[in-house]
Amino acid sequence: MARRGLERADVALLVVDSEHGVTQGDAQIASYAEESGRSVIIVMNKWDLAAEAARQASARDAATTKGRAKRRPMRNTNSMMWIRASCFSITKKMVRGKLKFLSYAPIVFLSAKTGERAQKLFPLIDEVALARKRRIATPELNRWLKEEVDLQRGSTPKARPVRIYYITQAKASPPTFLIFTNQKTAAAFQF
Repeated sequence: MARRGLERADVALLVVDSEHGVTQGDAQIASYAEESGRSVIIVMNKWDLAAEAARQASARDAATTKGRAKRRPMRNTNSMMWIRASCFSITKKMVRGKLKFLSYAPIVFLSAKTGERAQKLFPLIDEVALARKRRIATPELNRWLKEEVDLQRGSTPKARPVRIYYITQAKASPPTFLIFTNQKTAAAFQF
């Protein structure tokens, strides 16, 4: 069903339950989306429940820490913002670790039930869809290639150094690039 849905989509939303994290099923659907060349946004749903669980865990830790047993847990807005920010950071690291092949995909945290942070999703969909159709001029690509890519590390099985002549964008949606080199056999590049 996921594959059929991806055939009709330009942007795929991978909805992950924040309470459970990225499951094997989520990773499999994410790989389908990546293989199909669709743009992907990772949506961490039920974020309100995950943030509340983090706040409660923080309150328990503060109550059991030596010398602080009589203190009440902090409930001011600054401590809640800090808990949420650290929760965002930890969750992002876990998601990136489990979905390494989607390192380019933006992550948005929201709650579909309460609508919290849902307004961030639609502008992000528009931004990703626009980026998918973007065309990059050949001189700009060649400038990037010259300045940012370490060409000394690239080699082929015959240990001949790879010389890249130029790079150009063959098509958009999904962005596809052609690299012209001095090698006749296919070389694997990771940028």
